[in-house]
Amino acid sequence: MDVMDLLNSATDAEMDMLMMTMQMDQSFDTHHPPPPPPTTNSTTATLPPPPPPSSSSSTVAAMREMIFRIAAMQPIHIDPEEVRAPKRRNVRISKDPQSVAARHRRERISERIRILQRLVPGGTKMDTASMLDEAIHYVKFLKTQVQSLERAAAVTASNNGYPARMNYGSSESAAAVMGGYHPGFVGRWWEWAHA
Repeated sequence: MDVMDLLNSATDAEMDMLMMTMQMDQSFDTHHPPPPPPTTNSTTATLPPPPPPSSSSSTVAAMREMIFRIAAMQPIHIDPEEVRAPKRRNVRISKDPQSVAARHRRERISERIRILQRLVPGGTKMDTASMLDEAIHYVKFLKTQVQSLERAAAVTASNNGYPARMNYGSSESAAAVMGGYHPGFVGRWWEWAHA
């Protein structure tokens, strides 16, 4: 799924959620004071000012974040038949136990890579190394989203007079904050991760 597909498939409610999440992130960023400037022990040595952030790298980061935000709102459905490798034709397959075990291991790895390609935004249009790099960025993004949603839920709960009871790192608490528990996702992930 490319950027335009993601933008076109997003509903108004999803776009509203995207804008609200971006505003929440900005409000949390404004409440934290900037870090103090670096100091040195020498009075004669001064540090040069940090270089201004590259506009192209910040643009890429902003675009990546927007794609991730839209992709995070999309439903997750992976057809097991679509992920399976095609059957081999006219190829003699070794019956040696070591070869069979190695082939099965490679097939399982390939299947997991194909599943990950479908989960990562734009993953089907990248080579494996780029897709794995993008998966790392996507997981980091999702982690920050869960943390910001948990913070927002804690603030909301404390404003309503209820004690905030969140289990950081729990997929169930994150799903509950996001508007409902999605048992299919957790179940499929568990099967995928432990198969």
